Amino acid sequence: MPDAAPASRRSRTLLIVAASALVIAVVALVAALALPAPGSESAEPTSQSRPAPSAEIAPSPVAVPTPEPVRDERIPTDCAAIYTFDWSSTFAPGYVLNPEWSTADGAPALFGTDDPGALPILQETSQLTCSWLPPEGGDGRIGLVTDVASLDEAQTAAVIAAFQAAGQECYQEEGGTRCIAEWEGVAGSAGESHFIREGLWIATRWDGPAVSGYTLDIAAQLFA
Repeated sequence: MPDAAPASRRSRTLLIVAASALVIAVVALVAALALPAPGSESAEPTSQSRPAPSAEIAPSPVAVPTPEPVRDERIPTDCAAIYTFDWSSTFAPGYVLNPEWSTADGAPALFGTDDPGALPILQETSQLTCSWLPPEGGDGRIGLVTDVASLDEAQTAAVIAAFQAAGQECYQEEGGTRCIAEWEGVAGSAGESHFIREGLWIATRWDGPAVSGYTLDIAAQLFA
């Protein structure tokens, strides 16, 4: 039986080779199954890998402060300083200068014109308000209100044009432009008187106290 042993070894060798080949084939199959099929990859990331959209945060509004008008040094800070003399006795007893109620919190805003074309400019440029009003109180419509404002050339032209368009009489006086309108008011004589010169505007409206020479007295003091 000398040939039996070699035949047995060959059989075992073939079996080992076959088993190895089978293992390799199984491994290759498993690897092939693990790979994604061609064209099956999505351009969209998976839910696990997709980055969460960042929430857009609205920018906080930036507060821009309103610039304060540059103070015109020609305009006093005290009403008594705009006159050449004390007008108290002239306005007495019905009207006093800046009564306490007119400057208290919640008091009405007072301006020396009601002209719709000139008023916005006066609201922007007025640097001093002086009011002769009833001492017991009121709404600021009865009495006399004067503003002293500082204008540039464009504002000066716009104010004069507004008064002319409203029918006020405008003419040259004391080196400046004077514009006047008068009518019958609630408390008697009423009207507006304006004097503009070298960028200064003396704006006055009144209803009740009719005093002569008031505007020109202020002009004489400011342009002395």
